[in-house]
Amino acid sequence: MGTPIRTLPLNALRSFDSAARHLSFAEAAAELGVTAAAVSVQVRRLEEWVGAPLFIRGHRSITLSATGQTLAPRLTALFVEMERLLSGVADFEATSLQISAMPTFASKWVAPRLSSFIARHRHIQVRIVGADRRVDFERDGIDIGLRYGDGDYPELHSELIARAMAFPVCSPALAARCGSDPARIDPALLLHDESSLVAPGLPTWSTWFAEAGVPREIDSSGVLFGNNHMSLSAAVAGQGFALGLAPLVDDDLAAGRLVKPFAIEIPSAFGFWFVCRRDRVHEPKIAAFRVWIFEQIRDSRLESAPAAAVADHYGEK
Repeated sequence: MGTPIRTLPLNALRSFDSAARHLSFAEAAAELGVTAAAVSVQVRRLEEWVGAPLFIRGHRSITLSATGQTLAPRLTALFVEMERLLSGVADFEATSLQISAMPTFASKWVAPRLSSFIARHRHIQVRIVGADRRVDFERDGIDIGLRYGDGDYPELHSELIARAMAFPVCSPALAARCGSDPARIDPALLLHDESSLVAPGLPTWSTWFAEAGVPREIDSSGVLFGNNHMSLSAAVAGQGFALGLAPLVDDDLAAGRLVKPFAIEIPSAFGFWFVCRRDRVHEPKIAAFRVWIFEQIRDSRLESAPAAAVADHYGEK
């Protein structure tokens, strides 16, 4: 006789599935909206139910045990099948919209504008997950990806939201102190973005100084941040110069939190992309967000003209 479904540890199964895909209790916790300790407790519960360990636990890592390797792919396939079943009977106009976005793009550009989408589509519950990695749309339950990348998304529908241009930004007080000569920038005030090192053609300080006509060796001076969001936050706080990416810095420039003291810009090999499964691009909730985000980028580009006046104020023509 089969096990009654009411006795199946469904929360534990979901926790194991997520931890097995990420090979991390912390990342599983972020995906599920709980703590890493809660994921660990649920996995332990499932291990007791199964009667065998599902993970081999190292000092700072986990790997799947033999039993875990047998269970994980089949369980993930079952969750995907359940999601397909529910999607087939659900009213897409009344379901949630799961969006995976580059963290800086999500927090600096999407989040401040999101209320207008919600006001227009009150029946759609939006959930945004900040993640730099590429997602598996089926496995991770993601509807839309907002990516900063090269546009190489095989087998997916992708559209360029905006090209990315990079230029120095800093606080108004620091700009007034340093003037408009790039050669006067103290290397110790350079804020570096570690994510710019992941691929050729991404904006770096060395590239910008070469374009500005004052090539210099950029050594370990200044602070290295793990992502663009942190370097921009430091720039707003007056800690130094960050390489800002348009459109990520549009709102900070418009609000006067940051200024653009030099007119010189360099292109990024990456752009901002709207990505989803090809067979879902016309789904009502996905189509609604697609229309909205392209409206927003168009409107923000029209509103960003005052930033040029800021550069003029600091001596650039």
